[in-house]
Amino acid sequence: MSAKHAILGLVIERPGYGYQLAQRLEERFGSSAFAPSGVYSALDQLSRDQYVRAAGEMGAGPARRAAPRTIYEATEEGIDHFETWMLGSSPTPPLRDELHMKIALCSPRNVPRLIDMVYGQELACMGRLRDLKELSEQEDAIDPREWSKLMRVLARDAEIALWRARIEWLQSAREMLEGLVNDKRRSPADGAMLVGGRRMGRLRAL
Repeated sequence: MSAKHAILGLVIERPGYGYQLAQRLEERFGSSAFAPSGVYSALDQLSRDQYVRAAGEMGAGPARRAAPRTIYEATEEGIDHFETWMLGSSPTPPLRDELHMKIALCSPRNVPRLIDMVYGQELACMGRLRDLKELSEQEDAIDPREWSKLMRVLARDAEIALWRARIEWLQSAREMLEGLVNDKRRSPADGAMLVGGRRMGRLRAL
């Protein structure tokens, strides 16, 4: 997911400079893992496309030691572009990530290491889910007039649902892999794993 439209949306809400926008991006999207460098790349691209423009500087002047920071605001073209993107259809997110690929291509000898990777990701996802739940518990009652907060809570609820589904899949995959390790039998001919009487050279059935 590109940071371009996220940054443009934040600038439309309120002008800001690079570091400030990176903080707001982290606050709004959390675990979407936008790199700070991506914020500045997005601003450069948005500037080239004339969707944002410089609206002044912060930190300039003889009494300031910090280097001037450019404040960006959205142009009319940028607002129109954002509205077109907002009202357009969104593609279905891709199913396959790197872990899916490793499972699909795993050989029997790699199963123990794959179990460790799945379990490590399971713990990481559980930690992120716990953090999100804590944030939800800390939220005050939502006033329908606080539109930005209302949408942020809705987006967080969607993220919680995604993490729960991910954890459920990881646990199921780990249990299946652990079952293969516990039940495997080696064929003296080629060393392929036998599961339930069937030879499995690759774990593509996952």
